[in-house]
Amino acid sequence: MLMKMLRHRLTTLRVTMRASSSSPTASLPPRASRTSRAITARALGASNGARDAGRARKARNAARFEVDRPRLRRRIRPVLTAVSASDDMSAEIERIQALVGWCVERGARGSGLTVAIEGANEGGRGLEATRDVAAGEGVLATPLTLGIVDDEDGHPESARGVMRDAPWGVRLACRVLQETKLGEASEYAPYVATLPNRVATSPIHYDAQAIAEVQYPPAMSEIREMQDACRSWHEKLREKVPEALGDAFFDYEAFANAVGVVHSRTYGVAGDDASGEQSASVGYFRALLPLADMLNHGGDVVVGRERDQVTGATTDLQIQATDNIAWSVLGDDGVIHFAATKDLVDGEEALMSYGERSNDHFLIYYGFTPENNPHDDVVLFSNFEHAMVWHSVAHPELWEGDDGAVREKAANAAYDSVTKALEADGSPDAKLAAAEPRMKILSAGRVDARLLSAYASMFAGTEASGATDGPIQGDELKFAQADIAARCEQLLAGMPTTLADDVSALQTCTDDAQRVRLHYRISKKSILAETIDMFSLSK
Repeated sequence: MLMKMLRHRLTTLRVTMRASSSSPTASLPPRASRTSRAITARALGASNGARDAGRARKARNAARFEVDRPRLRRRIRPVLTAVSASDDMSAEIERIQALVGWCVERGARGSGLTVAIEGANEGGRGLEATRDVAAGEGVLATPLTLGIVDDEDGHPESARGVMRDAPWGVRLACRVLQETKLGEASEYAPYVATLPNRVATSPIHYDAQAIAEVQYPPAMSEIREMQDACRSWHEKLREKVPEALGDAFFDYEAFANAVGVVHSRTYGVAGDDASGEQSASVGYFRALLPLADMLNHGGDVVVGRERDQVTGATTDLQIQATDNIAWSVLGDDGVIHFAATKDLVDGEEALMSYGERSNDHFLIYYGFTPENNPHDDVVLFSNFEHAMVWHSVAHPELWEGDDGAVREKAANAAYDSVTKALEADGSPDAKLAAAEPRMKILSAGRVDARLLSAYASMFAGTEASGATDGPIQGDELKFAQADIAARCEQLLAGMPTTLADDVSALQTCTDDAQRVRLHYRISKKSILAETIDMFSLSK
């Protein structure tokens, strides 16, 4: 009975996805992934889960790419591909024009987009519409042969054995370093000339103080692991296959720069299976795609929510997508197609979603943090055992004697039941949640259903008979939510600054990397504060 009540209550929150009113949804090509879902620290680019492959269909109708003079503009939000302030703008324009010409010669096609270049003092590039573009219209077709692919054959033959075992981030970074060393002799010279030398906001460059400023232990650990792995691989390559490092044998910073660059702009590419659907099982690899890697991120944002008038709980979270470009799978023709998912007007920036991910992924891979990201989360416990140990300390009276054993049995049964229900659901999100060992919360009072069910069962499983679905008193869920709020208060108290401190500091901060960290902390603390506000018994 308790489980039925929890399942009913836990499914009352509805998430509504809103598209632009100008977007005929029937013509929207589904997204494919842009890079690995796994956090970089997991071996500097571990293999992706099934969700990275996703579903997509081909977006055709691409005509010849317009080789327009790149436009100069100013951007309000931070960008990934910064141009050095010392760069001469005319030289930058020449590099971009040379890149576009080179891409066209190698088979790239497109219509309706141009490269937008930021002023030299701000830096950054992007793609924007040169005319009105209709939803569903193809804007770019990129042959895979145009890009630098994570393929062992691209490395010196003597290095291939070692590189085969290296993380993808290391392998692609070495390919960039090798092509850079070749200079004008490289077949990718026009592309390599436009790659940034460094993503200054990437955590791969954080010192100890910068890591401490993240203030969120899971991400701090990931960053340290990423940096340790990066240094370890540089040493290993120096010792075993120095030829793989280009000119970075004595220069760890150059190696780290290359890793940060490829992390920020790599596409994860899957081919079609027999049914025409995207499938990682038929081949999944990563590639740097010229021009396409200038598409900046347009993610989901929260545009509204509805609350229960009695309980104050969120019942409808309204989310709107800000991206307007999607890309297809790799077809039999070896081409990846990009098409508009919404109508674009002349001068509007072309944006592509980098994925529905937490801010941890954006910070560690891309070096920026989206604002108002409904997919950001906070880890409350590293796993279920951690959650139960915390509960036993918070409520020792509930764990004593025979009743305590029954309660623990009830909590374990609730956890298992919800996990099986998620696995049976069949959706990628449900399967991902069931496979995730960590217990998380998101904004709007969204809590891991396994955790909430287990904690509620600790208050309901009181029958000496050993039943795991004890009597319903009506307050079990409320008490479980109060425990969640107490854990959030504990995590907030462990952070050196308050949410108000961070919001105030952001107003005067001028350092880009520090601003990224402030945005990151504000998002995490906002989720914790909102959960406390919704679930605390004192509210």
